[in-house]
Amino acid sequence: MSEDGRSRSTLSSSSTKLNLIHNQFLSSYKQSIKEDDSPTNYTESWVRNLNQEPRSNGQICQEISRRESIIDKNQDFAQTCRKVIRDLQINGGSAALIASRNNELLSYEKKIEESEAVLISLGPCPVITCPKHHEARKDDEMDTETGQYAVDNSEFKVVSPKKAAKNLTTKINSPVLTANKFQELTNLEENKPEIPAINLKIDSTYNLTLQEIHSYFPETENKLINGYISIQANSAENRIKIIELLKRNNKEFVLSEAREDRPLKIVIKWLPIDQDKEELREILERNGFKILRISQLRNF
Repeated sequence: MSEDGRSRSTLSSSSTKLNLIHNQFLSSYKQSIKEDDSPTNYTESWVRNLNQEPRSNGQICQEISRRESIIDKNQDFAQTCRKVIRDLQINGGSAALIASRNNELLSYEKKIEESEAVLISLGPCPVITCPKHHEARKDDEMDTETGQYAVDNSEFKVVSPKKAAKNLTTKINSPVLTANKFQELTNLEENKPEIPAINLKIDSTYNLTLQEIHSYFPETENKLINGYISIQANSAENRIKIIELLKRNNKEFVLSEAREDRPLKIVIKWLPIDQDKEELREILERNGFKILRISQLRNF
């Protein structure tokens, strides 16, 4: 016959196994009672043996989480207790109540120290994928651009072309020129030394004289200025030679003065009308001036 779809033979075998397990537990319990004569000692030894057994990574992770929650909870209790003790001391609370709160605070701190010691003995969480004790690494995520996962402890890492380092071309800069950029201004015509002209008086044979000067000095320039022929030599040496040539031919000429050798014309204002010229000459010569002529302007 069957009961609820099961045969009696199956029920009898199941009950036999349960009785066998129960008898083994009773026998081990009675034997421990005979040896220790105390159920408390048996419980303590069982817990001790259980703690000595190796734990799995999952059990260690759970124990770390439990100890961390104990530390957080007791830290909150301890902080609240310290606040109550401080208020009691400020408001003049009873010494017995303050002592009771101090004992309560010590119990919280003791639990915190015990849990911290356990955490130190357990070490870090062995479960690498634990989201609570290990932060998610970027290497564990798939790169959407390359479609690849990074491999741990690999010497080579695949990166996207956007993040890859590019070979920078070394640009060779042209050397900095340190020469004087105003050097070209020294070659201007106005910066060349001025050579005074020779003014030849026109006579019946001036044409032959100019041809002779041009044959010896072809770079000489001639111009007609105020009835005189201005002979402009290209150098001071040629000017001296032209003067010697004109002297040998008994030609009349007038030499122009160089601009720096020309006398300066100076006007002195606000002098008295009856100012003595000789007195003014002596004053200027005492100060190092060479006076050629002094004229009084009366155009007023």
